[in-house]
Amino acid sequence: MAPPPANRNGSPPPPMANQPVTVVAVDGGGGSGDEGTERNSPPLRQRIKSQARPFGERRRSSILVGQRSLDLLAMNHPEQKGPRFVLFIIRQYRRWGYFIADHDWKAMLICLIISGLGLWKVVTTPQQNDITGYSPYGARARTEYSRYQDFFSQDGPAITIYVFALAKDGGSMLRDSHLKETLDILDDATDNVTMYNPGADTKLSFGEFCRSFCSINEPVRQFYNGLQIQNELAKKGQKLNGRLNLSYPISSLFGRSLTLQQNFFGIEFFNDSDNVEKHFNATALLLSQASEIVASEEDGTNSTIVKREVQETTPSPEYSSQVTNMKSAKIIVLQFRAEHEPGWTDTAVKKYEMDMVDRFDKNYKSDNLKTYVLSKTYVEEEMVRAGISLLPYLTVGFLIMSACSVISVVVRAMYLHQHSAPKILLAVMACVLPFMSCATALGLMFLFGVRFASILCVDSSYLMIHEWQRVIKHARDHPNRKNIQVGYRISEVLSEIGPAILISTLTNFLADGVGAFTSSPEITLLCAGNLISMVVAYIYQMTFYAGLMSLVGRYEIKSEKIERQELQASMRAAHTARMANGTINRPLTRQQSKYHDYTKHAMSSSIDSYVNVVARKAVAFTIIVVYFLYLAFSIWGITRININLTTQKLFTADSPLLELDKLRVEYQVPHFTMATVFINKPGNFGEPARLRRMNSFVEEMEAIPGSWGAVGTQYFVRDFLTFESSFEVEDEDFDEESTPSTSKPTNKTGLIAAGGTLATPTAPFKEEDLKNFVEWPEYSYWGGFLKINNETDHLEKFFFTAAYHGQELSIWTERGKMLNEWRRVVDKYSPEFDASVFHEDGVFLDLIDNMPSDTWQSVLGTLLCMGAVCFVFLNSLFTVVIASSCVLSISAGILGILSWWHIDLDPITMAAMIISIGFSVDIPAHVSYHYYQASVRESDATPQIKLVNCLSSVAFPALQAALSTTLCVSSLLFVHIYMAEVFVKTMVLCVVLCNLHGLVFLPAFLILFDSAMQLVRRLSNRSNKWKVHQTPDRSNPDENASVKPSSIVPVTTQVKRNGRPNKLEEKQKPFNAGSNSSSHGSSSNPSSILPQRHMSRISSHTQNSHSSSTVTDRPELDFPAESTEQSKNTVNPTAKTPNGTEK
Repeated sequence: MAPPPANRNGSPPPPMANQPVTVVAVDGGGGSGDEGTERNSPPLRQRIKSQARPFGERRRSSILVGQRSLDLLAMNHPEQKGPRFVLFIIRQYRRWGYFIADHDWKAMLICLIISGLGLWKVVTTPQQNDITGYSPYGARARTEYSRYQDFFSQDGPAITIYVFALAKDGGSMLRDSHLKETLDILDDATDNVTMYNPGADTKLSFGEFCRSFCSINEPVRQFYNGLQIQNELAKKGQKLNGRLNLSYPISSLFGRSLTLQQNFFGIEFFNDSDNVEKHFNATALLLSQASEIVASEEDGTNSTIVKREVQETTPSPEYSSQVTNMKSAKIIVLQFRAEHEPGWTDTAVKKYEMDMVDRFDKNYKSDNLKTYVLSKTYVEEEMVRAGISLLPYLTVGFLIMSACSVISVVVRAMYLHQHSAPKILLAVMACVLPFMSCATALGLMFLFGVRFASILCVDSSYLMIHEWQRVIKHARDHPNRKNIQVGYRISEVLSEIGPAILISTLTNFLADGVGAFTSSPEITLLCAGNLISMVVAYIYQMTFYAGLMSLVGRYEIKSEKIERQELQASMRAAHTARMANGTINRPLTRQQSKYHDYTKHAMSSSIDSYVNVVARKAVAFTIIVVYFLYLAFSIWGITRININLTTQKLFTADSPLLELDKLRVEYQVPHFTMATVFINKPGNFGEPARLRRMNSFVEEMEAIPGSWGAVGTQYFVRDFLTFESSFEVEDEDFDEESTPSTSKPTNKTGLIAAGGTLATPTAPFKEEDLKNFVEWPEYSYWGGFLKINNETDHLEKFFFTAAYHGQELSIWTERGKMLNEWRRVVDKYSPEFDASVFHEDGVFLDLIDNMPSDTWQSVLGTLLCMGAVCFVFLNSLFTVVIASSCVLSISAGILGILSWWHIDLDPITMAAMIISIGFSVDIPAHVSYHYYQASVRESDATPQIKLVNCLSSVAFPALQAALSTTLCVSSLLFVHIYMAEVFVKTMVLCVVLCNLHGLVFLPAFLILFDSAMQLVRRLSNRSNKWKVHQTPDRSNPDENASVKPSSIVPVTTQVKRNGRPNKLEEKQKPFNAGSNSSSHGSSSNPSSILPQRHMSRISSHTQNSHSSSTVTDRPELDFPAESTEQSKNTVNPTAKTPNGTEK
């Protein structure tokens, strides 16, 4: 039968599935044939089967080359079968190697085009982020945020902007110049910053498109006006105006009350050297102040000079000369809120918010004030900027990684005499390939409408380079017609490392898949992107990089042919010269360089020395002790890890939002934290019972510990009922001075009930008057709190706010407890009013409860998936258990050490953990698998030999990958950003712990485990030998027949144990003369009941009245009579007589 034709490049076709691997002896001009061929080999072109050698005899020329997994799987030896699935995968990789060698250029060109298109899509796609993406799936904060958006946004995003103004010198903002400049900022933002409405094709300022919250900053303006009036009176020495009260938190100007809590922060009061919250009950004090305002309005006196009866709150004498109770204020906040208008687009809203940022944050110049701007768009832009800031340093990392890759590859190539210029190209492209994969993956995601998120990717090109150099070395050492073809070499590389790369890809795929279905949408995007990147990287490795190796292989094969021809010519000349000189004909071989010999000896002796040290029982035991100390240290760290996520973790170190966040935490959050409660089904408040129920809801929110009480609550019903009660006055008593705007106190100046709550007026609730109520100038700001049906005047929904304080609220966990307390009260009334509570930090606070469960679920799910993959491919339960245990140990170590490293548990840490879990399985799985296979192949080998074979295959690639990865990610430390810090620390810990487990802890455990197993086997063998020695030869029937039934009597020399006869005595009882108690007493043939091993050992004692001598049927068991008498003297007094009675 004619052989099949070769491929177009001259490479033979891939071998058939069941075809045995053969080698061909080729005339190499003095070169050696296959390693199984002897000097007197068969004639040329005669095919012979390669002879399988024992595992212990398979030697390597270098310890850096390692043992092939194909040899371990007996792929080349039909008599030894490996896992069928793995063998099937290997055959497919061999076929693919021949195919890609025939189409290398085409594969590379297609990959370059696809990655180029992906890069173009990435560059042209606008980058945006979502601040709510870190909230977990199913988190309550997501529903609460959607309720908030539904109320304000209607058909699109609303506008919410905060401008923070503080003095540059750190002083008080109550100074006249600073207040005046703050009002200038308010006027500038209201009148001069415009937004383009694409629907109407117009540009409008905030003052023109604002509807409901236009007067939200009026307390600042009115406070400034009142301060100017009172200061002028004080300068003239005149009496202060009694109708102007500028106290915090409630001010009263000509009968109209204003709350200062939402605009003034960092308050320091007179007669208080420190913060009011730290020395006395601020709520009780300020509630009493509000009561004094009510009293002052009734008698016309100035409430600022009313003497307090409570001694602990008596002010200093200088207070009477002041026009306000505030000594200073650190920050003044201006708010700009507007509902969504028809025609607005997301782009237009974001541009308006960023215009405000540019005007008052980045470009604002002032000698007195420092301003900050906060908005959702600005936060998202800063998050995107933080991610983009990593790109220049990723370039630095790429250069460092490329240099490391080139140096390591070139050094090893020089060691193996394979150095060439294309090797540098292979090393550099191994670092380029991950970026090509990321570009393609991002392009695909953006093409399908997925928003921007950070994605990271790695590949296993180092394994391909390592195996490529091993294949070249084997082909040069044993040249034949087959291995000088590039197709054969590529197929050998892919069949060797293909399963390993496939295992790594599948484990990372499953790890990211588990992460994609847990935690938050942002983590889902990260894991999905990483998952796609891994798949694309795997495809590029099997196509682009394999094709590049094929091109490099063609170049190297040509170089080998030229070098071989030169070497053969020199060898023939040397041979001729030796023959002429009469020198003994010795085979000529290529001499190794001194560098090769030195490095070979150094590396071999280093690994041998390391293994000899680790193999010592004392050293291995010490390493195990250190491992358990490490595990205890890690678990301790996990128990104390802090669960936290703040927005400042998402920004760069130079972001203005970092400083703003610190100011908010120090001055705003502990003194005024607001809960916004939305009532989506208010019902008919004209029913007294339902209105009372709603009032109870509000009062219960005010009764939560830390509440400001009624003075911090904005609840429209109280002002509305005051408004309604004002019209019940008789017309003749109604004049301009008794209108609701002047004579009747509003919400904040109502009667303070006992316990600090505000007594709600009892006037009837008339829903038809709501429109008139919000149109009244003094109550117009309530329009933003209500949603009224324009046709029926029915109240569809509304919200009220409640304020809380407490220094502990600066801690995220305490804020989370406060949020849960709000939710407890809301849940009580939610079935009636469909209520929900919103807090601006709720999307992050929910992480505190979700992160621990999400983390352990992700780790457990990933662990199970990786265990299943390893079992399918490695077919070794031992390997799966070891690898899974190492992954769990590494994960615990990463989390525990990160805790001691002051890293919190947050979505960023969790994402880095999920990525690192996929990496952590490789080295322990390879080490345990190679050691296991070595144990199976050569069970008599010492642990040192098996460990050397194991580490020689794993150590060098592991250290090479660890070094390059560490150098690459360490470049991110140049960026002062929390995300980069977490990723660098997590990856470095993962790399270090993987190598520690794979190269230190695991070898020590395997040494002790192997030693223990050998000890068990020795004890088992010794026990088996003892049993064989004690068992009589049953092939001699005469010896067994010498035992006479009539001579069997109980052995009275046996002593009872624990008051019971021993087993031998119990077995003899049925044959006692005269005994009727045994169920076996009727047996006529006791030898059929008594075990043969006892029948051959027991002496027959005759006991009767005529003889007391001892008779035995076996000479070797015949004892002298005195020894029998001596045994009678030492008999147990409780031993039974032949009749079954005790002596």
